Amino acid sequence: MLSQNQFSLQQLQHIQQQPTRSLTSTDNTNVNMNFQQIPQGQPVQQVAQGQQPGNRASQSVPYPTDNISIDANQPRLSINADAGVAGNSGILDEGLSFHHVTSGGNLSLQQLQQQQQQQQQLRQQTNSLTSAQTQASRNRQSLQMHRSNNQLDPRSPLVVLMPTNANPTEVLAQRFAAWRSIIRSLLVYLQETVSIQDELVRQHLRLQHAINFPFFTIDNQYQPTTPEEKNMQRFFVPLGHGSIQDLPTLFNQYHTQMVHAASKASKELNTEVIPRLEDMRRDLLVKIKEIQSLESDFKNSCSRELQETKIRLKAFQDSLEAAKYGSVKEDPYLTKILLEKQIKKQLTEENFLHEAFNNIQTSGKELEKVVMMEIQNALTIYARLLGQEAQLVFDTLITKLDSGFFSKDPVFEWENFVAKDSNFIDPNLPMRRIKEIVYKNQNDPFTYEIKSGVLERRSKFLKSYSRGFYVLTPSFLHEFKSGDRKKDLVPVISLSLNDCTVAEHSKKGSSDFKFILHTKQNGIIHRGHNWVFRTDSYESMMDWFNNIKKLTSISNPVEKARLVNEKLVQDREGPKSNLDQSQSTPQNNQAPRISFDNEDSMLATPKTENEVNAFSETTGNTTLNNSVVEHMNKGANFTTPKNPRKSAQYSLDSRTANGT
Repeated sequence: MLSQNQFSLQQLQHIQQQPTRSLTSTDNTNVNMNFQQIPQGQPVQQVAQGQQPGNRASQSVPYPTDNISIDANQPRLSINADAGVAGNSGILDEGLSFHHVTSGGNLSLQQLQQQQQQQQQLRQQTNSLTSAQTQASRNRQSLQMHRSNNQLDPRSPLVVLMPTNANPTEVLAQRFAAWRSIIRSLLVYLQETVSIQDELVRQHLRLQHAINFPFFTIDNQYQPTTPEEKNMQRFFVPLGHGSIQDLPTLFNQYHTQMVHAASKASKELNTEVIPRLEDMRRDLLVKIKEIQSLESDFKNSCSRELQETKIRLKAFQDSLEAAKYGSVKEDPYLTKILLEKQIKKQLTEENFLHEAFNNIQTSGKELEKVVMMEIQNALTIYARLLGQEAQLVFDTLITKLDSGFFSKDPVFEWENFVAKDSNFIDPNLPMRRIKEIVYKNQNDPFTYEIKSGVLERRSKFLKSYSRGFYVLTPSFLHEFKSGDRKKDLVPVISLSLNDCTVAEHSKKGSSDFKFILHTKQNGIIHRGHNWVFRTDSYESMMDWFNNIKKLTSISNPVEKARLVNEKLVQDREGPKSNLDQSQSTPQNNQAPRISFDNEDSMLATPKTENEVNAFSETTGNTTLNNSVVEHMNKGANFTTPKNPRKSAQYSLDSRTANGT
């Protein structure tokens, strides 16, 4: 037996002294036949019987494939995961996709925990992971993101916080193409490792040439030269920080000192690690195509909406200035409604773009997390096998990997990549809402609604009355078709209070409750006119009459603003509803009404119960919701009109006597 062992050793020495060449099948067979006769316990490496260099096991590998498809019927950014071929599911866990709302498609927490537990069990089997220093290194926190503070005011409607011309899909496609190149290089390396394990020490030079990461520095001896390689290199944390770029250097240092191999390592790498990485690399190609298909979701009209907002804001400020100190052409109440509608439209477009960024970054983060975990798992198995064979492996490879690349969080590379690339946003950046927007004169008294409700207006020539929804502002009395300020924005009639006075009203106890609004003569063309309005109760009539009288009696904008503020305070603190406390009538205690509700709507509805009933009878709308209320005229009796009165005043008594 001893002579046979000596003969085998002499034959190996003879082969090593020959000129450098690859072992042939005959040599390998001879070595295996001789090694079969060596008993266990001898300090001679054993090669598995019948194992040839580069040979692959024929048994099926329990590492599934992932078939990802895009359904044309799904919503935008939605990608579905189909079942794997022949009953197998993908390495990139089933359901990992790019879509608007993160649902059951992404990796579940339980799956991630199971993978982390398996990874921890594999690492605990190596001698390198038993030290206290290793455990402490795994508990380190990832690097903090160093993104500069955004200098734009998020409350201003004149800014867009999203990058409107960014192209994140192309950048992500290039990034994951770089990952495929890394995996390919890693696969080449591992495949050559299996071959070198069988060919012993002489073939470790071959492994050094197989370390082919085209855009990474290898042991400070190589720098990327082409623009494409430099562009790929900037995707990752620089060399020396525990990043993916450290792997080529560690592998090169390891193979310069490596002199032994093990058949167990060759078998496990060949049947488990390499097939899994190959499946993941194929899956990444599908994911890259899915990412590129999302390019249209980042085409937006934020710049156009921003310009429209600027125009609306300028029109609002001009109308407000004119309402205070100049001739009133447009009511600030109306221009503010149009402005806020445009701001909401702008924010809708911006938030859709924001959601697209969040979606692609979240999905990309999860995808890269899986890739990082698979590479970490593959390298963990690789390091464990080699660490069991020699202390040299522990000293030159395991310790450095454990304190560097293995200690990093799976999203370590991703967070650093997003932090330094201007094509992406801070994932913690919140979306804006319209209630957070602040602009000049936003709460100016001239923009508030004093009173609103249903009134009946007498036509100029007929005796009939038509119902409408009226809104009284500090500057105008508007008639609308309905109380919906979302859809009904343009008034039918707008009467400037600067040209109006209230003449008289019905006495208490009358059958009808009317008051007269007289418009002054304005030039030669515009003649004065008496507008007769009718309400459903005496209290409602007096409320309208007193409010209009108070507003028309004051021309100073400062005094008018003070009266409006007093009106708002009265509405908060007491039942007073008109501008004159001495002539006011009790009303329901209600807060001042803004032009939009809690859900950003601009709906004005009747206040009192009588107004609600009258409005429902006229329009047929019993729910008073946000739908458009069509204008209806119930009492149109077509009679011969009387000659217009010569006097500028209008008598309610004379109309009553004539049967009006």
